[in-house]
Amino acid sequence: MTSAPSGRPSRDAGSSLARLLLAAGQPEAARELAEQSDDEVLLGLLALASHDFASARRRLDEARAANPFDPRTASARGRLSFLERRFPEAVGDLLEAALLRPDGLPDATDARFLKAARALAPEPLPGWAESAAAAAGRLEDAARRLRPGVRLPDRTAGLVRFLVRRSAWAEGVLDRARRLSEMSSLAGVGDRALFAAASGGELRRIAAGNYLYREGEASGEISFVVSGRIELERATPFGPQSLGDAPEGDFVGEEALLEVPRGADARAAGPATLLGFTADFFADDADRAAWLRHLRVCLSRRLSRLNDLFRAFFPGQAPPPNLPQAAEGAAASISAEDKTRTLSTGGLSASDRFLFAAFAEERRYPAEALLFREGDPGDALFAIAQGRVRISRRLAGGEEAFAILGPGEIFGEMAILDPASPGRSADARAHEEAVLLVLARPRFEKLERSDPEGCADLSALLCRIAARRCVETADRLARWRMMAGPG
Repeated sequence: MTSAPSGRPSRDAGSSLARLLLAAGQPEAARELAEQSDDEVLLGLLALASHDFASARRRLDEARAANPFDPRTASARGRLSFLERRFPEAVGDLLEAALLRPDGLPDATDARFLKAARALAPEPLPGWAESAAAAAGRLEDAARRLRPGVRLPDRTAGLVRFLVRRSAWAEGVLDRARRLSEMSSLAGVGDRALFAAASGGELRRIAAGNYLYREGEASGEISFVVSGRIELERATPFGPQSLGDAPEGDFVGEEALLEVPRGADARAAGPATLLGFTADFFADDADRAAWLRHLRVCLSRRLSRLNDLFRAFFPGQAPPPNLPQAAEGAAASISAEDKTRTLSTGGLSASDRFLFAAFAEERRYPAEALLFREGDPGDALFAIAQGRVRISRRLAGGEEAFAILGPGEIFGEMAILDPASPGRSADARAHEEAVLLVLARPRFEKLERSDPEGCADLSALLCRIAARRCVETADRLARWRMMAGPG
């Protein structure tokens, strides 16, 4: 015989009713039910409502230790930290709460606390991207302690977009877009793309002498310099080594495109205003094509400035009179399938592989054939289909090989990144017999004119290649500075 229900509410029911009463502003009516339920989060919230911060902290810390994946705990801890004026902790806890919710976003109250915590903090807090990444990292660590090897879904991009866009509207998107439209360096960027950046970037104002970021920090954003100038340098045992600067209209922080740590200190030479973007903006935004064109020009010019620093520090030798001219190579034939298969290791999307293969021509070069010399005008980009290529420079004392590239890798991108570049920054030779896919600049420009959105993935890839070259050149410059010693 089945027994009849007793009619006595369960502890879960009592806890749910207590939460309703607490939300309705009846903490005393909720207290007895909460104490019967042994719900530490609810008891912590009641202590918080009674302004018993010590008891609230103890209960909420115990609740988090027992279950670090309860968004209620993280949210309550964040609000408690805010009331205790522990603003960095408040931001961290509230971001954890957002990442633990089904939609990955803060509720309306937590969003207000987040904005207020950023505004009231006595010292500048990290940007939304860095803060969200740190919160996600803490949750990932907790998950791995519970189940080694587990990976949580990465929900930070959507959270950062939500927070940045919310902040952007509050600070005047129209005024910001108008300021961008007045910049001569952005004359070729359309109004819609300017508005997308104004609403999608996080505004930063930095006082003279303050740091945008420090060497070794995690990279979450690449920043556009709206006004002012950012100086870049790296500490060495023999003093700081300049790594150039980012003037108004330029981008700084290209490490974010590669998800590698910061390679330099970035400091404002005077008062500076910047817009910070996650790499996600250049991957997903509908108006990214115009910004990718500007970004790749900025990166190519930064790479040129780094190469100029390198040349000034370790002057290259003038080419000997008998140095051969660049080889033209012999026509080669590779099937479309082999070309696209080769390019699949270089980071191109499927559609871009087909486009690249259609526009590029195949050339075969014997071992040690000179492909181009430092200083030669650049008119083509290369991808390696077969064999290997050596990139080097002529320094006092001989040739220094910077890289040995293999199938699928792309080089000579400066010719397309910035047609106004002063010339090739290094020599390129066939390290062994090689077959290359050659994309001439006129063909690339035709491709981009015919379908700028369809070409965006290829443009984004070129930007990542340029960013990697910038990081590598900065590292090499710092190493040479240390090898040279004082003076």
